[in-house]
Amino acid sequence: MKTVRSIVGRTRAQDTSLPHLIAPCDPYAGDEALIWPGDYADYLRHAERVGLSELLNQKEYTALDLEFERVYRCILDGSKAFSAIDPLLKPLLIGGPIRHDGRPPGTVTTHIDDSFLADIAENQLPQIGMVGPDRILGPFSDEPKPEWVSVQVGAVMAFVPEVDPGVPPWSRVIKFKPRPHTHIRSSLRVMAKTPPMLWAVEGDRLHPMLPLGHRFLPEGPIRGVPDVPAVIGRVVAAEDGLFLAASIPLIRRPDTASIQARLTLEWLRIQRRERRLSIEDVYRERSEVLYRSCMEWLSLKLEGSDIRPW
Repeated sequence: MKTVRSIVGRTRAQDTSLPHLIAPCDPYAGDEALIWPGDYADYLRHAERVGLSELLNQKEYTALDLEFERVYRCILDGSKAFSAIDPLLKPLLIGGPIRHDGRPPGTVTTHIDDSFLADIAENQLPQIGMVGPDRILGPFSDEPKPEWVSVQVGAVMAFVPEVDPGVPPWSRVIKFKPRPHTHIRSSLRVMAKTPPMLWAVEGDRLHPMLPLGHRFLPEGPIRGVPDVPAVIGRVVAAEDGLFLAASIPLIRRPDTASIQARLTLEWLRIQRRERRLSIEDVYRERSEVLYRSCMEWLSLKLEGSDIRPW
């Protein structure tokens, strides 16, 4: 049976680390706050693909790779501009134009609702009530929230690689007995391949607010769209049309500049392990960064007011 493991999965040596101490400016961060080394072997493979003859040796590469991690944290802490990472891109063979995934996600054979996804996450990740709100809602995690918000957080966490040794709950549930029915397993795979996105809401239509490949652009009405200016979620294709899954509504439509910059930075970081990575891969593998970045923007937007996010 093929193993499903996230490219961003943590290493066992980091299992006792404390992200909130490493990243004090983002106390809601998860494993992405930990020291996360790149892959020298992937660097060598990519150098061969592009015909590069003058290569860094492993010691030189490791030094630059650690410098990337240092600058990355300075950017997130606000002590350096995003451009501070630029001098490291060419030597590490990362960056360049944003790449898009040309593979269609497919069509689900059964509609899987968010409460089912939340149950999967809770069964595979019992501590989800503690880690989920921080990872997804960020600064709103400790505020009173209606039950439906907790369900939506659980649905989002079903796709986050939080289960040891770095796999998402959905992939764990389809591997071990009693396994769900075949049509549920195949539908979960399709949903996992469908990247989450920040969408502008226009009635029952959604328009992407961040870069997104043409394979993932929805055409036609979408079921389950909330009556809000914007929403984060996965638009999934079913045999009877499109539906929105694992969604978090936003009562304000974000200015996307800071959100896109944050996700681009994460794309550069993950490229250090797989240099052919698409931006859609980042939305899938680091979906919690997308959701939390949007919630952080909303928190700043509502700061000083009595308006609540729900």
